[in-house]
Amino acid sequence: MIDVALAIQIELVDPPEGYAFCLQRGKGSRSERLDYVEVLEGDDDPVVFDLAVTVRRATTGSEPDFFGPFVQGPRGARFFYVCVGECVEGAAPHWSGRVKVPLAGIDWASVESAAAGQACLFARYAASRPDGGPVFASVPLLDDGWVVVID
Repeated sequence: MIDVALAIQIELVDPPEGYAFCLQRGKGSRSERLDYVEVLEGDDDPVVFDLAVTVRRATTGSEPDFFGPFVQGPRGARFFYVCVGECVEGAAPHWSGRVKVPLAGIDWASVESAAAGQACLFARYAASRPDGGPVFASVPLLDDGWVVVID
């Protein structure tokens, strides 16, 4: 079984002001939050994170299976977490929740296309609720979900 290295990029669309976002690496008590991005007042730019995963053919089927320090969940339902925390001026964020970003829907054609060139798999999700607060829990991906984007 050959492992394939794959670049992934997630964009948080319309993140709420006054919050910080970061990726969670590791699981359980050994997890850590890395390189947080604070969304400042009046900042309309999306938040973008890049991560690398390893992909291999699942032992019980032909769908891709994902591994790596950011990957969470059981085979067939892998995902990664974006942590969300409130910002207080002059202090580290107070982490209050996570967003579960699914890796479902990525097929072998997309993996092979992204791995063959200078490309990554890209997806977006809406980071704010209608009331202006941050989204938590599982999120639906916008547009067509995971798509191959050439760097």
